[in-house]
Amino acid sequence: MRRTASVALAFLVSGLCAAQVTTIAWDAPVACNAAGEGALRPRIALNGNGDPVVLWGDNMPMANHVSIGTGGVFSPPVQLSEGFMPSVDDWMGSSIASWGNTLWVVMKAMPEESEPLYVRRSDDGGFTWGDTLRVEPFDGLVSRYPSIDLAGPDAPLVQYMQFDNGWNGARQVVAHLMDGAFMDPVQVSAPFAPGEVCDCCPNQIVADGDRAVALYRNAGPNIRVMWGAASTDGGMSFPVGAEVDTTGWALNACPSSGPDGYMAGDSLRYVWMSGANSGAKVYIGSALASDLSLGRQLKVYGVQTSGVQQNFPRIAGSGDTLGVAWQQNVGSNQEILFSWSVSGPDGLERPDTVNLTLSGAQQTPDIAYADGAFHLVWSEPGTGQVWYRKGILIRAVGIAEGQGVDPVSSWPNPVDDLLQVEGTRWDQAALFDALGKLVATLPVTAGTIDMSTLGPGSYAIHLSGRDGAKALLRVQKSR
Repeated sequence: MRRTASVALAFLVSGLCAAQVTTIAWDAPVACNAAGEGALRPRIALNGNGDPVVLWGDNMPMANHVSIGTGGVFSPPVQLSEGFMPSVDDWMGSSIASWGNTLWVVMKAMPEESEPLYVRRSDDGGFTWGDTLRVEPFDGLVSRYPSIDLAGPDAPLVQYMQFDNGWNGARQVVAHLMDGAFMDPVQVSAPFAPGEVCDCCPNQIVADGDRAVALYRNAGPNIRVMWGAASTDGGMSFPVGAEVDTTGWALNACPSSGPDGYMAGDSLRYVWMSGANSGAKVYIGSALASDLSLGRQLKVYGVQTSGVQQNFPRIAGSGDTLGVAWQQNVGSNQEILFSWSVSGPDGLERPDTVNLTLSGAQQTPDIAYADGAFHLVWSEPGTGQVWYRKGILIRAVGIAEGQGVDPVSSWPNPVDDLLQVEGTRWDQAALFDALGKLVATLPVTAGTIDMSTLGPGSYAIHLSGRDGAKALLRVQKSR
Protein backbone atom coordinates (compact mmCIF):
# COMPACT_ATOMS: atom_id res chain seq x y z
CA MET A 1 0.00 0.00 0.00
CA ARG A 2 1.38 3.39 -0.94
CA ARG A 3 0.58 5.34 2.26
CA THR A 4 0.22 9.05 1.59
CA ALA A 5 -0.13 12.33 3.43
CA SER A 6 -0.87 15.94 2.61
CA VAL A 7 1.75 18.02 0.83
CA ALA A 8 4.18 19.11 3.53
CA LEU A 9 6.50 21.35 1.52
CA ALA A 10 4.49 24.44 0.59
CA PHE A 11 5.56 28.08 0.35
CA LEU A 12 3.17 30.64 1.77
CA VAL A 13 1.83 33.25 -0.61
CA SER A 14 1.51 36.92 0.23
CA GLY A 15 -1.77 38.82 0.21
CA LEU A 16 -2.27 40.00 -3.37
CA CYS A 17 -0.61 37.31 -5.47
CA ALA A 18 -1.40 35.63 -8.71
CA ALA A 19 -2.73 32.05 -8.78
CA GLN A 20 -0.60 29.45 -7.06
CA VAL A 21 1.85 27.52 -9.25
CA THR A 22 3.20 24.07 -8.41
CA THR A 23 6.64 22.93 -9.50
CA ILE A 24 8.87 19.95 -8.76
CA ALA A 25 12.36 20.21 -7.31
CA TRP A 26 14.38 17.14 -8.31
CA ASP A 27 17.22 15.56 -6.37
CA ALA A 28 20.10 14.10 -8.32
CA PRO A 29 19.73 10.41 -9.31
CA VAL A 30 21.27 7.93 -6.85
CA ALA A 31 22.36 4.36 -7.61
CA CYS A 32 20.64 1.79 -5.39
CA ASN A 33 23.36 -0.80 -5.95
CA ALA A 34 26.78 -1.29 -7.50
CA ALA A 35 27.27 -2.00 -11.19
CA GLY A 36 26.48 -5.60 -12.06
CA GLU A 37 24.36 -6.31 -8.96
CA GLY A 38 21.15 -6.74 -10.96
CA ALA A 39 18.48 -4.46 -12.34
CA LEU A 40 15.42 -6.52 -13.23
CA ARG A 41 12.04 -4.81 -12.82
CA PRO A 42 12.67 -2.70 -9.69
CA ARG A 43 9.80 -1.97 -7.31
CA ILE A 44 9.63 0.65 -4.57
CA ALA A 45 7.76 1.15 -1.29
CA LEU A 46 8.23 3.73 1.48
CA ASN A 47 8.75 2.73 5.10
CA GLY A 48 7.45 4.58 8.16
CA ASN A 49 10.39 7.00 8.07
CA GLY A 50 9.63 7.93 4.48
CA ASP A 51 12.76 6.12 3.26
CA PRO A 52 12.61 4.28 -0.07
CA VAL A 53 12.79 0.49 0.14
CA VAL A 54 13.73 -0.86 -3.29
CA LEU A 55 13.26 -4.45 -4.49
CA TRP A 56 14.75 -5.82 -7.70
CA GLY A 57 15.69 -9.06 -9.42
CA ASP A 58 18.95 -10.50 -10.71
CA ASN A 59 19.38 -13.38 -13.15
CA MET A 60 23.05 -14.28 -12.53
CA PRO A 61 22.09 -16.15 -10.40
CA MET A 62 18.29 -15.80 -10.09
CA ALA A 63 17.67 -13.78 -6.93
CA ASN A 64 15.71 -10.93 -5.34
CA HIS A 65 17.46 -8.15 -3.43
CA VAL A 66 16.28 -5.21 -1.33
CA SER A 67 18.03 -1.99 -0.29
CA ILE A 68 16.96 0.98 1.87
CA GLY A 69 17.80 4.59 1.05
CA THR A 70 18.63 6.71 4.10
CA GLY A 71 20.03 10.21 3.82
CA GLY A 72 20.73 9.84 0.10
CA VAL A 73 22.73 6.61 0.52
CA PHE A 74 21.43 3.07 -0.07
CA SER A 75 22.27 0.20 2.23
CA PRO A 76 24.14 -2.89 0.97
CA PRO A 77 21.66 -5.19 -0.82
CA VAL A 78 20.07 -8.00 1.19
CA GLN A 79 18.99 -11.16 -0.62
CA LEU A 80 15.36 -12.14 0.08
CA SER A 81 15.32 -15.38 -1.89
CA GLU A 82 17.69 -17.59 0.07
CA GLY A 83 16.96 -21.26 -0.51
CA PHE A 84 15.07 -20.93 -3.79
CA MET A 85 15.28 -19.26 -7.19
CA PRO A 86 12.62 -16.59 -7.85
CA SER A 87 10.99 -16.05 -11.22
CA VAL A 88 12.34 -12.67 -12.39
CA ASP A 89 12.69 -10.87 -15.70
CA ASP A 90 12.72 -7.32 -17.04
CA TRP A 91 8.91 -7.29 -17.49
CA MET A 92 7.66 -9.44 -14.57
CA GLY A 93 8.80 -10.48 -11.14
CA SER A 94 8.28 -9.92 -7.43
CA SER A 95 6.26 -7.23 -5.65
CA ILE A 96 6.54 -5.13 -2.47
CA ALA A 97 4.07 -3.16 -0.33
CA SER A 98 4.31 -1.20 2.92
CA TRP A 99 2.20 0.01 5.83
CA GLY A 100 4.38 2.19 8.01
CA ASN A 101 7.44 0.16 8.96
CA THR A 102 5.72 -3.12 8.09
CA LEU A 103 6.66 -4.33 4.61
CA TRP A 104 5.68 -7.44 2.68
CA VAL A 105 7.31 -8.97 -0.40
CA VAL A 106 5.83 -11.70 -2.60
CA MET A 107 8.00 -13.92 -4.85
CA LYS A 108 7.33 -16.82 -7.21
CA ALA A 109 9.75 -19.75 -6.91
CA MET A 110 11.17 -21.64 -9.88
CA PRO A 111 10.36 -23.89 -11.66
CA GLU A 112 6.96 -22.31 -12.08
CA GLU A 113 5.20 -25.61 -12.85
CA SER A 114 5.92 -27.08 -9.42
CA GLU A 115 7.09 -24.41 -6.95
CA PRO A 116 4.88 -22.05 -4.90
CA LEU A 117 4.53 -18.37 -4.14
CA TYR A 118 6.21 -17.12 -0.96
CA VAL A 119 5.85 -13.94 1.10
CA ARG A 120 8.28 -12.45 3.58
CA ARG A 121 7.61 -9.73 6.16
CA SER A 122 9.71 -6.97 7.73
CA ASP A 123 8.64 -5.01 10.81
CA ASP A 124 11.62 -2.65 11.04
CA GLY A 125 11.32 -0.69 7.81
CA GLY A 126 12.94 -3.28 5.55
CA PHE A 127 16.22 -3.92 7.37
CA THR A 128 15.45 -7.46 8.57
CA TRP A 129 12.99 -10.01 7.22
CA GLY A 130 11.09 -12.96 8.64
CA ASP A 131 10.85 -16.48 7.28
CA THR A 132 9.10 -17.38 4.05
CA LEU A 133 5.38 -18.18 4.16
CA ARG A 134 3.63 -20.15 1.42
CA VAL A 135 0.71 -18.37 -0.26
CA GLU A 136 -1.27 -20.93 -2.27
CA PRO A 137 -2.67 -24.23 -0.96
CA PHE A 138 -1.37 -27.66 -1.96
CA ASP A 139 -3.95 -27.90 -4.74
CA GLY A 140 -1.78 -29.16 -7.62
CA LEU A 141 -2.41 -25.98 -9.62
CA VAL A 142 0.22 -23.73 -11.19
CA SER A 143 0.81 -20.12 -10.11
CA ARG A 144 2.73 -17.21 -11.57
CA TYR A 145 2.98 -13.39 -11.70
CA PRO A 146 2.12 -12.33 -8.12
CA SER A 147 1.41 -8.80 -6.93
CA ILE A 148 0.79 -7.63 -3.38
CA ASP A 149 -0.91 -4.79 -1.53
CA LEU A 150 -1.97 -4.31 2.09
CA ALA A 151 -5.42 -3.80 3.58
CA GLY A 152 -3.56 -3.30 6.88
CA PRO A 153 -0.13 -4.17 8.33
CA ASP A 154 -1.30 -7.73 9.08
CA ALA A 155 -3.57 -8.05 6.04
CA PRO A 156 -1.63 -8.66 2.83
CA LEU A 157 -3.59 -9.43 -0.35
CA VAL A 158 -1.81 -11.42 -3.04
CA GLN A 159 -3.14 -11.54 -6.60
CA TYR A 160 -1.71 -14.13 -8.94
CA MET A 161 -2.38 -16.06 -12.14
CA GLN A 162 -3.61 -19.61 -11.73
CA PHE A 163 -3.50 -22.49 -14.25
CA ASP A 164 -4.64 -26.06 -14.43
CA ASN A 165 -1.89 -28.60 -15.08
CA GLY A 166 -0.45 -28.16 -18.56
CA TRP A 167 -0.78 -24.37 -18.44
CA ASN A 168 -4.49 -24.53 -19.28
CA GLY A 169 -7.32 -22.26 -18.11
CA ALA A 170 -5.40 -19.09 -17.27
CA ARG A 171 -7.30 -17.05 -14.67
CA GLN A 172 -6.71 -14.49 -11.91
CA VAL A 173 -7.19 -15.17 -8.19
CA VAL A 174 -6.64 -13.32 -4.89
CA ALA A 175 -5.58 -14.83 -1.55
CA HIS A 176 -5.79 -13.07 1.83
CA LEU A 177 -4.07 -13.77 5.14
CA MET A 178 -6.06 -14.82 8.20
CA ASP A 179 -4.70 -16.02 11.56
CA GLY A 180 -1.18 -16.31 10.17
CA ALA A 181 -2.06 -18.38 7.10
CA PHE A 182 -3.34 -17.65 3.61
CA MET A 183 -6.89 -18.71 2.86
CA ASP A 184 -7.86 -20.51 -0.35
CA PRO A 185 -7.79 -18.04 -3.22
CA VAL A 186 -10.91 -16.30 -4.55
CA GLN A 187 -11.54 -16.33 -8.30
CA VAL A 188 -11.59 -12.76 -9.63
CA SER A 189 -11.59 -13.21 -13.43
CA ALA A 190 -13.40 -16.46 -14.31
CA PRO A 191 -16.82 -15.30 -12.98
CA PHE A 192 -16.72 -12.09 -15.02
CA ALA A 193 -14.31 -11.82 -17.97
CA PRO A 194 -14.90 -13.87 -21.13
CA GLY A 195 -12.42 -16.59 -22.05
CA GLU A 196 -8.99 -16.75 -20.44
CA VAL A 197 -6.86 -13.94 -19.09
CA CYS A 198 -3.73 -12.76 -20.91
CA ASP A 199 -1.39 -15.50 -19.72
CA CYS A 200 1.80 -13.43 -20.13
CA CYS A 201 0.63 -10.14 -18.53
CA PRO A 202 1.35 -9.19 -14.89
CA ASN A 203 -1.52 -8.03 -12.68
CA GLN A 204 -1.90 -5.59 -9.79
CA ILE A 205 -3.97 -5.77 -6.61
CA VAL A 206 -4.86 -2.34 -5.16
CA ALA A 207 -6.10 -2.10 -1.55
CA ASP A 208 -7.16 0.56 0.94
CA GLY A 209 -8.77 -0.75 4.12
CA ASP A 210 -11.89 -2.71 3.24
CA ARG A 211 -11.77 -1.66 -0.43
CA ALA A 212 -9.72 -3.66 -2.91
CA VAL A 213 -9.63 -3.99 -6.71
CA ALA A 214 -7.87 -6.77 -8.61
CA LEU A 215 -6.68 -5.44 -12.00
CA TYR A 216 -5.60 -7.65 -14.91
CA ARG A 217 -5.52 -7.90 -18.71
CA ASN A 218 -7.95 -10.25 -20.39
CA ALA A 219 -7.44 -12.14 -23.65
CA GLY A 220 -10.77 -13.23 -25.04
CA PRO A 221 -11.52 -13.20 -27.86
CA ASN A 222 -8.16 -11.64 -28.80
CA ILE A 223 -9.20 -8.34 -27.19
CA ARG A 224 -6.37 -7.40 -24.85
CA VAL A 225 -8.14 -4.99 -22.48
CA MET A 226 -8.07 -4.41 -18.72
CA TRP A 227 -10.62 -5.81 -16.32
CA GLY A 228 -11.13 -5.43 -12.60
CA ALA A 229 -12.86 -7.19 -9.72
CA ALA A 230 -13.96 -5.23 -6.66
CA SER A 231 -14.10 -6.14 -2.96
CA THR A 232 -15.59 -4.22 -0.03
CA ASP A 233 -14.61 -6.72 2.69
CA GLY A 234 -10.82 -6.50 2.63
CA GLY A 235 -10.33 -9.00 -0.18
CA MET A 236 -12.28 -11.92 1.27
CA SER A 237 -14.76 -11.82 -1.62
CA PHE A 238 -14.97 -10.09 -4.99
CA PRO A 239 -18.65 -9.97 -5.98
CA VAL A 240 -18.28 -7.35 -8.72
CA GLY A 241 -16.28 -7.53 -11.95
CA ALA A 242 -16.19 -5.29 -15.02
CA GLU A 243 -14.16 -4.19 -18.02
CA VAL A 244 -12.28 -1.01 -17.11
CA ASP A 245 -10.57 -0.33 -20.45
CA THR A 246 -12.66 0.97 -23.38
CA THR A 247 -9.85 1.05 -25.96
CA GLY A 248 -10.89 -2.28 -27.50
CA TRP A 249 -7.34 -3.31 -28.38
CA ALA A 250 -7.50 -6.27 -30.78
CA LEU A 251 -4.26 -8.26 -30.64
CA ASN A 252 -3.48 -11.91 -31.33
CA ALA A 253 -0.17 -11.74 -29.45
CA CYS A 254 1.23 -11.17 -25.97
CA PRO A 255 1.86 -7.57 -24.84
CA SER A 256 3.58 -8.69 -21.57
CA SER A 257 2.39 -5.50 -19.86
CA GLY A 258 -0.08 -5.01 -17.02
CA PRO A 259 -1.95 -2.32 -15.06
CA ASP A 260 -1.29 -0.35 -11.89
CA GLY A 261 -3.48 1.80 -9.63
CA TYR A 262 -4.13 3.57 -6.34
CA MET A 263 -7.22 4.46 -4.29
CA ALA A 264 -8.36 8.10 -4.21
CA GLY A 265 -11.15 8.16 -1.63
CA ASP A 266 -13.97 6.02 -3.02
CA SER A 267 -12.42 5.97 -6.49
CA LEU A 268 -9.72 3.92 -8.19
CA ARG A 269 -7.15 5.68 -10.38
CA TYR A 270 -5.29 3.33 -12.72
CA VAL A 271 -2.94 3.25 -15.72
CA TRP A 272 -2.21 0.75 -18.48
CA MET A 273 -0.72 0.42 -21.96
CA SER A 274 -2.87 -0.08 -25.06
CA GLY A 275 -1.93 -0.24 -28.72
CA ALA A 276 -5.43 0.46 -29.99
CA ASN A 277 -4.72 3.98 -31.25
CA SER A 278 -1.45 5.35 -32.68
CA GLY A 279 0.76 2.57 -31.33
CA ALA A 280 1.59 1.59 -27.76
CA LYS A 281 0.49 4.45 -25.49
CA VAL A 282 -0.09 4.92 -21.76
CA TYR A 283 -3.67 5.56 -20.64
CA ILE A 284 -5.15 6.72 -17.34
CA GLY A 285 -8.64 6.02 -16.08
CA SER A 286 -10.84 6.17 -13.01
CA ALA A 287 -13.68 4.07 -11.64
CA LEU A 288 -15.73 3.80 -8.48
CA ALA A 289 -13.98 1.31 -6.24
CA SER A 290 -17.26 -0.28 -5.10
CA ASP A 291 -18.88 -1.16 -8.44
CA LEU A 292 -16.23 -0.24 -11.08
CA SER A 293 -18.53 2.20 -12.87
CA LEU A 294 -16.22 4.13 -15.17
CA GLY A 295 -15.11 7.74 -15.13
CA ARG A 296 -12.98 9.39 -17.80
CA GLN A 297 -10.29 7.54 -19.72
CA LEU A 298 -7.57 9.41 -21.62
CA LYS A 299 -4.00 9.17 -22.81
CA VAL A 300 -1.47 10.43 -20.31
CA TYR A 301 0.07 12.57 -23.05
CA GLY A 302 -2.18 12.43 -26.06
CA VAL A 303 -0.27 14.40 -28.70
CA GLN A 304 2.59 11.95 -29.23
CA THR A 305 2.89 10.27 -32.63
CA SER A 306 2.89 6.57 -33.49
CA GLY A 307 6.70 6.65 -33.64
CA VAL A 308 6.78 7.10 -29.85
CA GLN A 309 6.15 3.81 -28.04
CA GLN A 310 5.19 3.85 -24.34
CA ASN A 311 5.03 0.90 -21.96
CA PHE A 312 5.17 -0.37 -18.36
CA PRO A 313 3.25 2.52 -16.70
CA ARG A 314 3.08 2.90 -12.92
CA ILE A 315 1.03 5.36 -10.87
CA ALA A 316 1.06 6.67 -7.29
CA GLY A 317 -0.70 9.49 -5.50
CA SER A 318 -3.06 10.77 -2.84
CA GLY A 319 -6.43 12.19 -3.83
CA ASP A 320 -5.99 14.47 -6.83
CA THR A 321 -2.21 14.64 -6.47
CA LEU A 322 -0.74 11.92 -8.65
CA GLY A 323 2.27 10.96 -10.73
CA VAL A 324 2.66 8.52 -13.62
CA ALA A 325 5.98 7.00 -14.72
CA TRP A 326 6.57 4.90 -17.83
CA GLN A 327 9.20 3.63 -20.25
CA GLN A 328 9.26 5.52 -23.56
CA ASN A 329 10.94 4.30 -26.74
CA VAL A 330 11.79 6.41 -29.77
CA GLY A 331 13.56 4.08 -32.17
CA SER A 332 16.18 2.22 -30.13
CA ASN A 333 16.34 4.91 -27.44
CA GLN A 334 14.63 4.07 -24.12
CA GLU A 335 14.04 6.69 -21.42
CA ILE A 336 11.94 7.05 -18.26
CA LEU A 337 9.17 9.65 -18.54
CA PHE A 338 7.11 11.15 -15.74
CA SER A 339 3.94 13.27 -15.68
CA TRP A 340 2.22 14.64 -12.60
CA SER A 341 -0.81 16.62 -11.48
CA VAL A 342 -2.24 18.21 -8.35
CA SER A 343 -5.74 18.41 -9.88
CA GLY A 344 -6.46 14.86 -10.98
CA PRO A 345 -5.87 13.16 -14.35
CA ASP A 346 -7.10 16.11 -16.41
CA GLY A 347 -4.31 18.28 -15.01
CA LEU A 348 -1.36 16.07 -16.01
CA GLU A 349 1.68 18.13 -16.95
CA ARG A 350 3.85 17.76 -20.04
CA PRO A 351 6.16 14.79 -19.33
CA ASP A 352 9.64 15.19 -17.84
CA THR A 353 12.55 12.87 -18.63
CA VAL A 354 13.56 11.53 -15.22
CA ASN A 355 16.90 9.93 -16.10
CA LEU A 356 19.79 12.34 -16.68
CA THR A 357 22.00 9.75 -18.39
CA LEU A 358 20.68 9.61 -21.95
CA SER A 359 23.05 6.93 -23.24
CA GLY A 360 21.99 3.33 -22.79
CA ALA A 361 18.53 1.92 -22.20
CA GLN A 362 16.53 3.01 -19.15
CA GLN A 363 13.65 0.64 -18.40
CA THR A 364 10.72 -0.53 -16.26
CA PRO A 365 10.12 2.26 -13.71
CA ASP A 366 8.15 2.22 -10.49
CA ILE A 367 6.85 5.08 -8.36
CA ALA A 368 5.75 5.83 -4.79
CA TYR A 369 4.29 9.02 -3.28
CA ALA A 370 4.09 10.44 0.24
CA ASP A 371 4.32 13.78 2.02
CA GLY A 372 4.53 15.90 -1.12
CA ALA A 373 7.28 13.90 -2.80
CA PHE A 374 7.43 11.40 -5.65
CA HIS A 375 10.00 8.60 -5.43
CA LEU A 376 10.99 6.89 -8.69
CA VAL A 377 13.17 3.89 -9.48
CA TRP A 378 14.14 2.35 -12.80
CA SER A 379 16.48 -0.17 -14.38
CA GLU A 380 19.66 0.50 -16.36
CA PRO A 381 20.46 -2.88 -17.97
CA GLY A 382 23.73 -1.70 -19.50
CA THR A 383 25.33 -1.18 -16.09
CA GLY A 384 23.24 -3.78 -14.25
CA GLN A 385 22.04 -1.15 -11.75
CA VAL A 386 18.85 0.27 -10.28
CA TRP A 387 18.53 4.07 -10.05
CA TYR A 388 16.45 6.21 -7.68
CA ARG A 389 15.34 9.83 -7.90
CA LYS A 390 13.15 11.99 -5.65
CA GLY A 391 11.02 14.93 -6.76
CA ILE A 392 9.52 17.31 -4.18
CA LEU A 393 6.33 19.22 -4.97
CA ILE A 394 6.73 22.93 -4.28
CA ARG A 395 3.77 25.26 -4.49
CA ALA A 396 4.89 28.84 -4.86
CA VAL A 397 4.12 32.27 -6.25
CA GLY A 398 4.88 35.71 -4.85
CA ILE A 399 6.95 33.89 -2.22
CA ALA A 400 6.78 35.53 1.19
CA GLU A 401 7.98 34.74 4.67
CA GLY A 402 5.32 33.62 7.11
CA GLN A 403 4.26 31.06 9.68
CA GLY A 404 5.03 27.37 9.19
CA VAL A 405 8.76 27.77 8.47
CA ASP A 406 11.71 27.74 10.84
CA PRO A 407 13.77 30.90 11.39
CA VAL A 408 17.33 30.56 10.11
CA SER A 409 20.23 32.96 9.51
CA SER A 410 22.39 33.18 6.40
CA TRP A 411 25.39 35.26 5.33
CA PRO A 412 26.71 37.18 3.50
CA ASN A 413 23.81 39.12 1.99
CA PRO A 414 24.31 40.27 -0.74
CA VAL A 415 26.20 37.13 -1.76
CA ASP A 416 28.76 36.64 -4.55
CA ASP A 417 29.14 32.85 -4.81
CA LEU A 418 28.94 30.91 -1.52
CA LEU A 419 26.04 31.41 0.88
CA GLN A 420 26.51 30.17 4.45
CA VAL A 421 23.43 28.85 6.23
CA GLU A 422 23.00 28.48 9.97
CA GLY A 423 22.81 24.91 11.25
CA THR A 424 23.68 21.46 9.86
CA ARG A 425 20.19 20.04 9.35
CA TRP A 426 19.75 21.23 5.77
CA ASP A 427 20.04 18.92 2.73
CA GLN A 428 18.63 20.84 -0.20
CA ALA A 429 17.87 24.37 -1.37
CA ALA A 430 15.24 25.23 -3.99
CA LEU A 431 15.86 28.71 -5.46
CA PHE A 432 13.10 30.87 -6.94
CA ASP A 433 13.49 34.13 -8.85
CA ALA A 434 11.51 37.33 -8.26
CA LEU A 435 8.59 35.98 -10.34
CA GLY A 436 8.29 32.83 -8.24
CA LYS A 437 9.81 30.56 -10.89
CA LEU A 438 11.98 27.65 -9.76
CA VAL A 439 15.42 28.25 -11.29
CA ALA A 440 17.66 25.77 -9.48
CA THR A 441 17.75 22.97 -6.93
CA LEU A 442 21.11 22.90 -5.14
CA PRO A 443 22.62 20.71 -2.42
CA VAL A 444 23.48 22.21 0.97
CA THR A 445 26.96 20.91 1.76
CA ALA A 446 28.36 21.55 5.25
CA GLY A 447 26.04 24.55 5.62
CA THR A 448 27.09 26.05 2.27
CA ILE A 449 25.10 26.72 -0.91
CA ASP A 450 27.16 27.29 -4.05
CA MET A 451 25.28 29.98 -6.05
CA SER A 452 28.14 30.70 -8.47
CA THR A 453 26.19 29.46 -11.50
CA LEU A 454 23.29 31.88 -10.93
CA GLY A 455 23.03 35.40 -12.29
CA PRO A 456 22.58 38.56 -10.20
CA GLY A 457 19.16 39.27 -8.72
CA SER A 458 16.81 38.62 -5.83
CA TYR A 459 16.21 35.00 -4.82
CA ALA A 460 13.88 33.23 -2.42
CA ILE A 461 15.47 30.02 -1.09
CA HIS A 462 13.45 27.15 0.34
CA LEU A 463 15.57 24.93 2.59
CA SER A 464 14.56 21.36 3.40
CA GLY A 465 16.11 18.89 5.84
CA ARG A 466 16.02 15.14 6.43
CA ASP A 467 13.97 15.51 9.59
CA GLY A 468 11.17 17.38 7.78
CA ALA A 469 12.47 20.82 8.71
CA LYS A 470 11.92 23.67 6.28
CA ALA A 471 12.94 27.31 6.15
CA LEU A 472 12.67 30.28 3.81
CA LEU A 473 15.42 32.79 3.04
CA ARG A 474 15.65 35.87 0.87
CA VAL A 475 19.04 36.87 -0.51
CA GLN A 476 20.42 39.24 -3.10
CA LYS A 477 23.09 37.97 -5.47
CA SER A 478 25.45 40.76 -6.46
CA ARG A 479 27.17 39.22 -9.49
